[in-house]
Amino acid sequence: MKAELDSSRWAVVIPTFNHGADVITCLRSLREASETPTRVIVVDDASTEDTVETIAAWARKTGASFEVTAPERLGQTRTRPWLTIVAAKSNAGFSVSCNIGLAYVRDHTDAPFVLLLNNDAAVSPSYFGDLAAGLSARENVGLATGTIYEWDRSTVWYAGGRFNPRRAVAEHYLEVPSDGATRSTEFVCGCTMLIARPVLETVGLLPEIYSPAYCEDADYSLAVARAGFDLAYVPRAIAFHRVGSSLGRGDRPPNVIYCFNRNRGYAIRRNFSGFDLAAGIGYMALSKPARALWELVRGRPKSAAAFIRGTATGLLGRIED
Repeated sequence: MKAELDSSRWAVVIPTFNHGADVITCLRSLREASETPTRVIVVDDASTEDTVETIAAWARKTGASFEVTAPERLGQTRTRPWLTIVAAKSNAGFSVSCNIGLAYVRDHTDAPFVLLLNNDAAVSPSYFGDLAAGLSARENVGLATGTIYEWDRSTVWYAGGRFNPRRAVAEHYLEVPSDGATRSTEFVCGCTMLIARPVLETVGLLPEIYSPAYCEDADYSLAVARAGFDLAYVPRAIAFHRVGSSLGRGDRPPNVIYCFNRNRGYAIRRNFSGFDLAAGIGYMALSKPARALWELVRGRPKSAAAFIRGTATGLLGRIED
């Protein structure tokens, strides 16, 4: 096996805001997995709950080596525990939290890959071995992921995907290939995103324009593909996702509606041109006011306003890199 596919050399970055119990479930799955990475970095985004203390207490109880540190002190310690808990002092959003961990892995370790893992996700016992085996015959892989099931362990949530510019949305495929063979994909979901070191060194970190969350993984997938890297989907590497635990599902609160629609506009404007860009703008300009009207009919004026404000900002607002 290629040296870079020795998953014990990989690192894992888990961003979180509150949800300490979910983080512990995620960490437990890593501890119980075979061929698991020896470095895990949890980045706490200034939680309003006692998330850092909860995770530290779990690590202490289970005997996992750990340290708690501040973002500015990352890389200054000589200790190399299995778990590093980074306690940010101000809330900055998903991408910023991810980037704190990713920058540390890039600048202060020799890990050939880093797995970006949602705090409400868990990996199967053979996940890392399956992922490494699925990549063994592939060249120039920049991003990779596996099959993601919902928390019921039977409903497929992701089996490859793409970003559809004409609807300004990331689409998940839901049919797991029966042959189990690794194949290319156009979109790697940030829930379980394996990132190769050359990507961190050339493409860089996640775009922070999408803060607090949504579409940063689609934008990053498109940027990595433009840089000439392959994006791989490994069907046999299985993870599970507690869908909606962080941002909600169904009727989302107005602040989430705003971010979702703003970021969809940002994504098509940053990554597409010509007919695709025009079609995406047209779709959002027509469909979102109609959705806002429906929210008004339902007696949800704040949600209606969020659809309008988010769409207007996404399609017309200034985008800063």
